[in-house]
Amino acid sequence: MKKLSNERFVNNAPAKVVEMEKKKQADAEAKIKVIEEQLKALK
Repeated sequence: MKKLSNERFVNNAPAKVVEMEKKKQADAEAKIKVIEEQLKALK
């Protein structure tokens, strides 16, 4: 997230690198959502 919020990084990094960072962020958010759902089920 830090890299993606850094405008200089986004503007200067190759598109492929920015895309990879966005994918990593999306994957992490998906995992967090799954874990939160599992926590709700346990309560």
